Amino acid sequence: MASFHKLSVESLKSLSRLCGLSSSHTKRELISNLNEAISRYSIPSTQSVLLPRAAANHRVLSVDMGLRNFSYSVLDVPDLEQAPTLSAWSLTSILPHTPLALTQPDFSPAVAAQLAYATFVDDILPRFNPDTILLERQRHRSGGGRNVLEWTLKVNMFENVLYGVLTTLINKGALNAQVCEVLPSRTKGYWIRNAVPPPASSADDVVGVTGRKRVKNKYALSKLVKVNLVKRWTAGVSFANPAACKHVVFTESTIPTALQFHPPSSSARKHRPKSDADSDSDSVSVVADARAAAAADGNKVKLDDLSDSLLQGVAFVQWHQHRLELARAVTNGADLTECCQVMVDRHRPEMGMAEI
Repeated sequence: MASFHKLSVESLKSLSRLCGLSSSHTKRELISNLNEAISRYSIPSTQSVLLPRAAANHRVLSVDMGLRNFSYSVLDVPDLEQAPTLSAWSLTSILPHTPLALTQPDFSPAVAAQLAYATFVDDILPRFNPDTILLERQRHRSGGGRNVLEWTLKVNMFENVLYGVLTTLINKGALNAQVCEVLPSRTKGYWIRNAVPPPASSADDVVGVTGRKRVKNKYALSKLVKVNLVKRWTAGVSFANPAACKHVVFTESTIPTALQFHPPSSSARKHRPKSDADSDSDSVSVVADARAAAAADGNKVKLDDLSDSLLQGVAFVQWHQHRLELARAVTNGADLTECCQVMVDRHRPEMGMAEI
């Protein structure tokens, strides 16, 4: 049986990032964390996540927390040998349609509890029946600023209440699922590690997510890189080719959302022929509607929030795929140095650095 002790600290950190583990530890702690992570794939355990011996399908609900922009994706994982299927992908507002919901004292813990119950217990959970619920851990400050914004406090309040609601349902036996918090830094480190803003003296501006603002810090830049990464994933996706992305398989219900990442240019819309051979096709109609909506209402389509929920869910699945791969390598006595290099080299082209 192979051992991690011969690996360098840098190799152990790379494997930790690929497995969704913290890389800020001593060598002994890194080895301990990796051994604990892969042990779940070596022995049967009711506490394990996405075991090969699990049910035929494991459903993951990935949530990007927000009040006005609440994004979620639903990934069906038949097993860890193939790409998951994106069954649902949506962005919505969970606030009542009234401005009073945003003001004090109207937005209170009692209101947050009602929103959490209405959003999850009455809507999302019955519709999707997830096995694993991923909740992005919320920051206490926005963009590393010194002040704590009132809006941040409201989102954090909703996050805390939501954990309480879900934990109560699980402990009472009303929900057969596990809730996992995901640190944004883990997802970011997996997809866009080492992303840095351009030099201040650069003559070229970097266009932000909305297409109008210059990117001035790492936080804004990371949002841009994530959006561009999902644009790359969805570039060839269509109703005729739902499996164009190797990371995830799209469905009829999620392809329109994918098309919002590729709105047609104004010139393309003006010069589009009026008589199209397939203009009566339902699929073409849906494509046109999705792209037109994205083009006409581009500022309201929060592509960064949609990207966050999808990248978080896919990262979670791939972390466990890497853990399974490592468990097999250790069991078979493989050369872990070579195995680490293969895994790192395979993942590096999939990161978003090339999009900057």
